[in-house]
Amino acid sequence: MNLGDFDTDLRTVSSRKWGFGEQMMTGNVTLTCLWQWSKMQQMLNGTPLYMFQDCAVQGGGDTDHWLRSNWIYRGEEDFQVFVELQFTMRDCKSFGEAGPLGCKETFNLLYMESDQDVGVQLRRPMFQKVTTVAADESFTIRDLASRLVKMNTERCSLGLLTGRGLYLAFQNPGACMTLVSVRVFYLRCPEAVHGLAQFPDTLPRPAKLVEVAGTCLPHAQASPSGAPLMHCSSEGEWLVPVGRCHCEPGYEEGGERCHACPSGSYRANVDSPHCLKCPQHSMAESEGATFCTCESGHYRAPGEGPQAACTRPPSVPQNLSFSVSEAQLSLHWAPPADMGGRQDVRYSVGCSQCRGAVQGEAPCQPCAGNVRFSPGASELTMPAVRVEGLEPYANYTFHVEAHNGVSGLGSSKPASAWLSIHMGHTESPPGLSLRLVRKEPRQLELTWAGSRPRSPGGNLTYELHVLNQDEERYQMVLEPRVLLTELQPDTTYIIRVRMLTPLGPGPFSPDHEFRTSPPGGWLILGSAPNTCRPREASGTLFQGLTGGEIVAIIFGMLLGLGLLLGIFVFRSRKRRQLQQQRQLDCVTNVNRGDKQRLKPYVDLLAEPMTTYEDPARGALDFTQELDPAWLIVDTVIGGGEFGEVYQGTLRIPSQDCKTVAIKTLKNTSPDGQWWNFLREATIMGQFNHPHILHLEGVVTKRKPIMIITEFMENGALDAFLREREDQLVPAQLVAMLLGIASGMTYLSDHNYVHRDLAARNILVSQNLCCKVSDFGLTRLLDNKDGTYETQGGKIPIRWTAPEAIADRIFSTASDVWSFGIVMWEVLSFGDKPYGEMSNQEVMQSIKDGYRLPPPVDCPAALYELMKNCWAYNCDHRPHFHQLKTQLERLLNTPHTLRTMANFDPK
Repeated sequence: MNLGDFDTDLRTVSSRKWGFGEQMMTGNVTLTCLWQWSKMQQMLNGTPLYMFQDCAVQGGGDTDHWLRSNWIYRGEEDFQVFVELQFTMRDCKSFGEAGPLGCKETFNLLYMESDQDVGVQLRRPMFQKVTTVAADESFTIRDLASRLVKMNTERCSLGLLTGRGLYLAFQNPGACMTLVSVRVFYLRCPEAVHGLAQFPDTLPRPAKLVEVAGTCLPHAQASPSGAPLMHCSSEGEWLVPVGRCHCEPGYEEGGERCHACPSGSYRANVDSPHCLKCPQHSMAESEGATFCTCESGHYRAPGEGPQAACTRPPSVPQNLSFSVSEAQLSLHWAPPADMGGRQDVRYSVGCSQCRGAVQGEAPCQPCAGNVRFSPGASELTMPAVRVEGLEPYANYTFHVEAHNGVSGLGSSKPASAWLSIHMGHTESPPGLSLRLVRKEPRQLELTWAGSRPRSPGGNLTYELHVLNQDEERYQMVLEPRVLLTELQPDTTYIIRVRMLTPLGPGPFSPDHEFRTSPPGGWLILGSAPNTCRPREASGTLFQGLTGGEIVAIIFGMLLGLGLLLGIFVFRSRKRRQLQQQRQLDCVTNVNRGDKQRLKPYVDLLAEPMTTYEDPARGALDFTQELDPAWLIVDTVIGGGEFGEVYQGTLRIPSQDCKTVAIKTLKNTSPDGQWWNFLREATIMGQFNHPHILHLEGVVTKRKPIMIITEFMENGALDAFLREREDQLVPAQLVAMLLGIASGMTYLSDHNYVHRDLAARNILVSQNLCCKVSDFGLTRLLDNKDGTYETQGGKIPIRWTAPEAIADRIFSTASDVWSFGIVMWEVLSFGDKPYGEMSNQEVMQSIKDGYRLPPPVDCPAALYELMKNCWAYNCDHRPHFHQLKTQLERLLNTPHTLRTMANFDPK
């Protein structure tokens, strides 16, 4: 039987059905094998449906019944065709014992490809069998009576077809069944947008993925690695996306499309995920800007990218002045009030020699070549310069200009500060020596040698500084002689004098001590500079005393003063000891919760008998005692000064298990190592910071004594870096250094000095978090100078600051030096500092001003930080707060890490 006019267009993604209930039978029966199928309308599960039915076993005889579709046009493309059938099947057992012997519960699905309609002829041999369809559920006579027939659904593939059309056929070998619906369909991966790329409607292939290249959406571009790809699966699903498109500069991603940056914002390159607000003093008037234009009068320096704020040249330097010291003229000034928004301010100094008093009153010429500026006349970073080679009694005009990175980009000239000076004598004034002429109870008359006549055109004056325990005064005079009045009787005064010249004040003379007479006495000294003669009068000082008696009186006074000083020092030390003991007693009495907040440093070796007779008691004040039964010791992961280090598991009741590191003390260790071992635990227990190794607890009541800390999966930083050379990018290294700086900032804020900061003592977690560890040498800085002086022990020369090597004095500044070495280790991926140089060669090289060269491909900004940490003067090194801030800035602006450092050993 031919079924005509079926809905068989397969060129859409959606499924198509043969709606048997909607079609009419057409054509004639030409083969006797078709007549047993019949079309009817029945109620199926409460719904009236048209269907094809055949019950071959009831008719007897032939049970080979066929039903064929009309020609189904498939199209020109090759693809896989699927068929979905809905049918019912009668249970053969429902016929009873007298039922037909040939009853079956299966039928066959067949197909034939054809490029055109062949008419109603069946052509049975040309059909290919697809599958034998069996019913999962069958119905009985009782189900028919209740009109609740169980429906079966079967889905199968015809495979990849190439013909323009096909026929479907159904062979019933003896089943009693009803064909309710047939759905012929194929699968497609629909058109899709992913990663800002559009992927076309794609036909899948059986049992394989079809790779499809995407097309970037408008205003999007492919990454340098190539066009984005996706893969169409045989099930019609998009899988395995590879790559993506990125919005081109001036656009940002939003809702699977690229939007133009609004006015006032920009996006310079694809590395930036979003549009950024225009930097300070710049603007973008139109949408889709790739950079912001500087406002009038503002500029970007060469090499600065669009993310840099626009800046302007600095204003004039302020408060230009001069001073003189040892025949050298020094110019001083303050930085400009307006730095132009930049920090790279440099200064240049110019000089003119004029005939008149100031520039403009007479012709001026540039200073001759014998006038020298130190350290130079241009590119000065400090607001001061020394001038040498000036002629005496000449008029000079100096001008100072401020420059920065954008000076010269505009049309305006740099603003200058001017200073005109009349030179007097240019030789150094001789040293002044004070001499007492006369003294009374309330007066002192003094003169001094070494004075010079006033220079032509300049005023020469003197300044005296008078000081005693109750008052301080300054007095200026024109002559080398002075009468000091309104003084206290029988009082010692410290007096010094200096010369004031047009070049500025000279150096003060050495301090001289003079004492006024007691009430009722006075003394006139002779003209000889070093002799004095008592005057015969009733009020003469020490009247009637011999020289020996005077010496005895002075000796007694000095002895009494020494005794008083000794008593004062003794009482001060005693008071300090009592105060420390009260602090320790206070810590002992607070509860466990307060200990986390009020933890003073406890040094178990400082005074072991007076502080803690049992060192375990000191450790337990800052951590918890763990039951050894809670620990499972696994493998050895290292060895230390005290014993082996193991990886293990800590199982505290009612808590989750955690992997830990277990540091043990050898049973044969002497008592000194026992103290040091527990002191490290005491120190660690006082710290609570994400970049400080966390102490879980200790075991002190049983041997071996153990310290249990968190476990760091990647081990020591130096070994970790050597294993992963060229695997880490600069931003990751900066993040690791930032963690170390954060931990050291915490230590310095709590007045601790580590003394052994090195990459080997930094541990790395699984997520590359760096934590400071190994506190065996850590000490509390408890004096006002913030230093710690050690009496002995080994010092890691290659990591230690020069002042700590020479004087064994450690401070936060010495830790900063060590941090610079750690930075070098990180950027060199674990190389040994100073290579094969001996310790003596290292110390001499540092003293000579040489420093480690930058590692290969080291960013210039990071090497500058290293050199700042290696300042020979410890006062010139940055604090850890500053290092942390600068590393955060570098991490937030990764483009600054692209410039590589140049080698300069000094």
